[in-house]
Amino acid sequence: MNTDGLKQLKFVEGGAELLDRIEPLWKQQTALHVEKSLHFAESFTTANFSDRKRVFDQKARSGTLLVILAIAGSDEIAGYTVCSVCEQLSDLGACKIGEIDSMFILASYRRLGIGRKFLVRSMEWFEQNRAEKVIALVAVGNEEVLEFYRHAGLLPRAILLQRKDQKEH
Repeated sequence: MNTDGLKQLKFVEGGAELLDRIEPLWKQQTALHVEKSLHFAESFTTANFSDRKRVFDQKARSGTLLVILAIAGSDEIAGYTVCSVCEQLSDLGACKIGEIDSMFILASYRRLGIGRKFLVRSMEWFEQNRAEKVIALVAVGNEEVLEFYRHAGLLPRAILLQRKDQKEH
């Protein structure tokens, strides 16, 4: 890990007001999922940011939302993460679920420790917001990130199967 590169970055935290700034990187992340997806590439192809933003806004209204930007130079966004804590029904009953909803780092900024910094800060934030359970969904085809999430204690628990001809919600 190159910590010199990390020192040159500025980290900005906020909520839903920062969402519009992540759109270009979110689109790159979605394109990456199109390339890697074994079965659902078309659902990533048709995904649009306004729908995703609407979900984030809903999470901000019904719970709590954290957006962290890693900014290089004057204003280039090198990466972002979006996390939420919301009351949901789970296998534990109703509880506060912390979720890493989205995370992406530009290829030229990877291996600098940005992702690890995002993870550490997210876990602190989940604790501060009393999340009883923390989750992250990883798209099939992107399994190489599992080792990264393992550093935060996030381990594979289940495999979600979905019929391909059903609309996403």
